Amino acid sequence: MTQLTPADLVRILGYVTLILVVPMVGGTVLGLVLDAMLRTSPIGALGGLAVGSLVAATGVWLYIRAWSRGGAETDERADER
Repeated sequence: MTQLTPADLVRILGYVTLILVVPMVGGTVLGLVLDAMLRTSPIGALGGLAVGSLVAATGVWLYIRAWSRGGAETDERADER
């Protein structure tokens, strides 16, 4: 495995941030919309946050697994083309 540069580390941090933030915020927003439609105050928002957190955790786990199996080398070869 090659040495990661600071730019690579920033790219990884950006991906992980997106993988974490998008599902959690999306789940919460969908839960709030569901709460407004069904008039169930915190249930939808909390449920959406829980589902979003599970999706985010799964996404981070899959990302780490891909990197540990040589995904970094595959990404570098694709960038060189």
